[in-house]
Amino acid sequence: MRPGAAKPLRINITTATIVKTVAILLLLYLAFLVKEVLALVFVALIFASAFDPWVDFLQRHKWPRVLSITMIYLVVIGLVTAMVYIMVPILVKEATDLANDLPYYFDKLSVFLDNVRQTFGHYGLADNFQSNLDNLAATLSGWALKLVSAIYSAFNSLFSVFLIMILTFYMVVEENAIKKIVWSVTPAKNQAYAINLVSRMQLQIGYWLRGQLILCLSIFLLTYLGLSILGVKYALLLALVAGITEVIPYLGPVLGGVPAVLLAMTQSPRLALVVVIMYLIIQQLENNILVPQIMRRVADVNPITSIVVLLIGYRIGGVGGAVIAIPVATAITVGLKDLFNYKEKKELQASKAAAQ
Repeated sequence: MRPGAAKPLRINITTATIVKTVAILLLLYLAFLVKEVLALVFVALIFASAFDPWVDFLQRHKWPRVLSITMIYLVVIGLVTAMVYIMVPILVKEATDLANDLPYYFDKLSVFLDNVRQTFGHYGLADNFQSNLDNLAATLSGWALKLVSAIYSAFNSLFSVFLIMILTFYMVVEENAIKKIVWSVTPAKNQAYAINLVSRMQLQIGYWLRGQLILCLSIFLLTYLGLSILGVKYALLLALVAGITEVIPYLGPVLGGVPAVLLAMTQSPRLALVVVIMYLIIQQLENNILVPQIMRRVADVNPITSIVVLLIGYRIGGVGGAVIAIPVATAITVGLKDLFNYKEKKELQASKAAAQ
């Protein structure tokens, strides 16, 4: 080799590295093949992580774990049944009335657009808005069909719900069930670290689910109260939409508010403006009071990461995949932060050892 010439780049790939790479790729492929099963297991893990602190609390007060989770199940089922009994008839009536009245509301919006066109026609704003409204109508029709399909699928997925309940029950009753599984598949030198990591992931997932449920319920109640006071039609249905879309990070409040503003506009442009102000006030309450208090223990997930994970979850598993994508992102965030901290500690220990 000539003096000063660059040394050729050599990459040494051992047989062990190739085997590990192939094994990881095979595991990822198998996970993709059974993604529906893994989704059920992960949903059960989310619920188990949320129920665990309550069961531990009852166990400290001399309640057996089986009796504790059974009591929690009965309370949750009772609350859900009561909500369904009270709300479903009203929701069905409002949804039916809205579906029947949609042509009337689009006519009202068209009249409003005609007035806007006469005022701002030379700017072309009304035509653009009309085009957007037509697109919105087509989108809403598509969403309505998807909603009917989703409800039908939900009734067909009762077996999946039953499986999730059974898995959750087992994970909670069998104390440290997840930790035992992790312990059995982790090399001995990494067992303590893996158990600690899984414990903190479970803790964060539990914080997320409990906090998210409280947030959704709070937004639902505040929205219903505000819309009812303002006299907006279909207040319960619109509040339910706002509560459900609260699960979607960053975009949820916008998606939940648009239907209410459009329907309020058919009643009165002034009412629509007041509804916009109401949603802005609720959003400020959420961002400055509710979220800091309710979600303060949840690991902070990067906004871009949340959106990317949300899109990936929707692409893989539809709406259900999008919903569980955020706790997945939370768990990944905990894991990555822990990994980086672990590496920093190792490097610090190595540097101290070298200095000595």
